[in-house]
Amino acid sequence: MGRRFLFALVTAGVLLSGCNRGIEPGVLRFSHFWSEPAQRAFMDTLLAGFHREHPEIPVEVTELSWSDGKTKLMVGFNSETAPDVLELGSDWVAQFSASGVLQGLDSNHEIVPRFQNAPVYSLAPGMWQGHYYAVPWLLDTRVMFVNDDLAAHVKGDTAFASVDWNGMRALCSTIQATGTAYGCGINGPDQHRLYKKFLPYVWSTGGELFDSVGRPTMNLPQNVEALRYYVDQLNWGEMETQKNLDDAFVRGKLGMWFSGSWLLPRLEKAPFKWHTVLFPGNNGHVGESFAGGEYLAINGHSAMKREATIFLEYITRPQNELAFARKVNEYPADVRSQSDTFYLHRREGNVFTAQLQHARMTPVIPQWLDVEAIIEDEVSKALYKQETPEEAMASMQRRTEERMKQP
Repeated sequence: MGRRFLFALVTAGVLLSGCNRGIEPGVLRFSHFWSEPAQRAFMDTLLAGFHREHPEIPVEVTELSWSDGKTKLMVGFNSETAPDVLELGSDWVAQFSASGVLQGLDSNHEIVPRFQNAPVYSLAPGMWQGHYYAVPWLLDTRVMFVNDDLAAHVKGDTAFASVDWNGMRALCSTIQATGTAYGCGINGPDQHRLYKKFLPYVWSTGGELFDSVGRPTMNLPQNVEALRYYVDQLNWGEMETQKNLDDAFVRGKLGMWFSGSWLLPRLEKAPFKWHTVLFPGNNGHVGESFAGGEYLAINGHSAMKREATIFLEYITRPQNELAFARKVNEYPADVRSQSDTFYLHRREGNVFTAQLQHARMTPVIPQWLDVEAIIEDEVSKALYKQETPEEAMASMQRRTEERMKQP
């Protein structure tokens, strides 16, 4: 949608512009997405610490949901009621920063070190045209989970290290042939999730969806090869949504599954042995996983920029960032904290920490959410054999080029 979202709700903005918008002067407003009871409790503790340091800055908190939070933020910017400090998903930032509604952070001496201590791949989503607009806050990635009991029936032991896609195919196809479980899970049509499962296959065989200047390159041979392998997995696996495949692995019905750290608590009492490995590469390429990220930004039109900066410095302070990340089972963006003993000593923590060194985020383009929908639609067509991998990637290229010509 690019810059258009600022005008998509212009009528509502006009209607509200002359009204009392319910904004209490002198109160810093912060919106975030950690609304589950335990998460809310951790956030309350963090905010209580800020109140002790800065009792002169009252904070009003708004909890958003991932289902409609982005829309609510867009409405807020159009009606001039957006929060002073806001959390954004990594794939949203470009749309907001390109629209000119976020405060530039280049000259903010309190915040710039946060960028300097974050992984290189996490910087681009928080930038636009060479300038900083959103601070990397929390990160997470996905790895391959392996059911050792199923692997033992195939290999005679529980050792498994998938060095490439051929090894993954061999293990999963043999498990599938036993008839006791599916070899692997294939994420099918699943909004905002399918692309996160497909992109690592593209990156891990040397493919790219965009070139260095942002032009679509969907129909590269490497990308076609990635989609062909992704579809071929149907021969030795089960296609379902992420949620259902998570459930299947926990029940011991999948040999391998590509998932995230949210699965770890559910596997603590699993009635089978399991472990994780890094996402495998192909044709000599290093395996690259998908990295998700939470970012914090300041409203460019906030009347409390000074207070917002103080709050942003506090909540991204390394010790505070680490404490909150540990509580919500994610990683802090500060690379120095990612080797904290909590992560190294927890089950499979060393694998997740290592995978974060070989992970990537979505391309930084304002139209990303529309392109994401195109990617998921074309991958789904290939999975359902409505198009060949070649046809699907060619169509993805054509449709993306058309979308990129629009504002």
